[in-house]
Amino acid sequence: MKVILVPFDFSPHSLAALQTARRISAKNQAKIICVSVIPSEVDWDLLSEEAKARHPELREEQQEAEDVLPGYIKSVAPVKSQFEQIVKIGVPYEQIIRIANKMEVNLIVIGAHGKGYTEGSFVGSTLQRVIRLAHCPVLAVKEPLDGNAFRKIAFASEFNSAGKAAFEKILPLARIFKSSIHLLYVNTPEHFTTSTLSDQEMAEYGRGNEQFVIHRHVFNDVDAEHGIRAFCEKNNINLVGIASGSHLHSAAYQIGTTETLIYKSELGVLSLKA
Repeated sequence: MKVILVPFDFSPHSLAALQTARRISAKNQAKIICVSVIPSEVDWDLLSEEAKARHPELREEQQEAEDVLPGYIKSVAPVKSQFEQIVKIGVPYEQIIRIANKMEVNLIVIGAHGKGYTEGSFVGSTLQRVIRLAHCPVLAVKEPLDGNAFRKIAFASEFNSAGKAAFEKILPLARIFKSSIHLLYVNTPEHFTTSTLSDQEMAEYGRGNEQFVIHRHVFNDVDAEHGIRAFCEKNNINLVGIASGSHLHSAAYQIGTTETLIYKSELGVLSLKA
C-alpha cells in the first residue's frame, strides 16, 4: 500500500479523510495524492487552449484551489510527508477515478459527505460512484480515524469463494497496523445458515494467513446493516471492511449495505471489491 488518494473539497469530512490518510502514511511512508476537483460538466482535459480561454471563471477557481490546498496539507502533515496535490476541472467522480487508475492508487480515503451535504440527505453521488467504479479499496470516513481505530478491523461477508478476493485486499492494511481481524457473518432470517457451516466457511479464509490474529463471529440480527452496526458497537470496533460490489453476492452484501452503513453509522467503512 504505497499510494493513497484523497479527494479533497475543503469540507470538514474531506479534512477527516486527509487526516486518516496521514495516519496510514505515517505507518508505511505511503505517498498521498490529494485531489481537488472544480465541479463542471466541461471535460477540461479534452479542451483546446482556445476553448479553455472561454471559461475564465473555472481557471480562477482552479488557481484559488492550488493556492489554498498546500495550507490544508501542512495543517495535518509534517514537511517530510510525501504529498502531491492535483487540482482538476470536470465531473468529480470521473476525475477521481481517472487519476486513481493513472497513478495506480492502492487505496482511496474519502469523506463520507462532501461540500454539498445537507442534513438528512443520503450519501453523496460522488462517493457512491467512486465506490462503484474504483478498482482499489475505498475507505469512507466521517471522523478522522486514529491509530487505535485500526487496531481491530471487522470484515463482513457471506464468506463464499467470491468474497475471498475482497478479504485479501484488507490484509495489507491489517499488516501495517498489526490489526486483529474479526470475521463477521450476520445471520438474518432471509439468509439463515447454521453456526457450524458459517464457522467452517470463515475458517477457510484464515488458512494461509496464520500471521494475523483472526477471530470468527456469527451474529444474529434482522438484516446485515443492523447486525454490522450492533456487532461493532458491542466489540468497540470503529472500522469495518465489506465485501461489496459483486453481482455474485446476494443483496445483503452488495453496495446498498455499504452505502446505508456509511449513512447511518459513524464507522469507517472500507469497501472491498470481490
